[in-house]
Amino acid sequence: MRAFLCREKRLASGTPFYVSYYVSIYVITYIVVKNMQSIEDLGELFLGTRLKRLSDTLYDEVDKIYASLDIQLSSRITSLLFLLHQHGDASITELADALGITHPAVNQMSKKLITWDYVSNKPHPKDDRKRLLTLTKTGQQLIDRLIPIWQELRGCLDEMLSSTEHSLLASISNLEQQNKSATVSERVLARQKLRAADDVTIEPFKPEYANDFKRLNVEWLEKYFYVEQYDNMVLSDPQTHIIDKGGSIYFAIYKGDVIGTVALMKDEQQRVELTKMAVTEKYQGLKVGKKLMLFAIEKFKSSSATLLFLESNKRLTPAITLYEKMGFKHKPSPTSSHYQRADLYMEYEPD
Repeated sequence: MRAFLCREKRLASGTPFYVSYYVSIYVITYIVVKNMQSIEDLGELFLGTRLKRLSDTLYDEVDKIYASLDIQLSSRITSLLFLLHQHGDASITELADALGITHPAVNQMSKKLITWDYVSNKPHPKDDRKRLLTLTKTGQQLIDRLIPIWQELRGCLDEMLSSTEHSLLASISNLEQQNKSATVSERVLARQKLRAADDVTIEPFKPEYANDFKRLNVEWLEKYFYVEQYDNMVLSDPQTHIIDKGGSIYFAIYKGDVIGTVALMKDEQQRVELTKMAVTEKYQGLKVGKKLMLFAIEKFKSSSATLLFLESNKRLTPAITLYEKMGFKHKPSPTSSHYQRADLYMEYEPD
């Protein structure tokens, strides 16, 4: 009986229904007329509009059935009656959760059913402060009339759906589940971020980027740890402590802004440390860190150095996962670390 579940309109907070409705109609009409296409021609782009149109059509058809049989009931609130019939007495909150709509929407539905004497309120047996909705004798009599109608309606819809190549209900269920795991808005914004990531360029160290190198790393350190004395020494003079010792520093540039950095430092044993990687919080999610790492790894591969390593902290789970995917393996550290926060050592050993 999922076809009977009512999907109440939920509008943006503070936006009158008629404003949202006419703006939507204007936008859709403009696109259709400009491109001389129908909603059907636009495919998945207006899936929500088509589902809404189909939903309204089915509701109207069921209302015609009720009216022809002198049944005083709106198809849009049938779902509430059905749940009370199937599961017994329930609170407004329980019904709202089951239907996936708002508490006020269920409250409005219940008021109509109470007016028609199909439903009544009664105290919760364990808490007098709470109320339960329950079917009245009239409501139960109505249910007895509705059950045969629901059976016939279900049979008709099954016949209509069986003529399609795919299962509509299964497709809708799958779409609902996927939207729960990652909503449409999240997916669209993620795709936009990925497109933006293509515009991120990597540039080598320039003296004018020295302040950005310190800014980005201090921002990251103060978020997760604190700036240690060794950090401050290196970040305050990257030319002396990294570049002049044979190391290199790279920067991620997006639309003229320096948004990320990474460094390759040579130590006393001529090992190369991948370090000082930071991406400003505003641009996290563009996979800038991964892009910087891949660039730095390629620079290491093209050099004469034979060992690339990094140090990190076990708290930084997402970063460690990225290191592992990039080919870094956990190892016991051969020397003591410059950093008090470091409790993890990894070496680059790609499969």
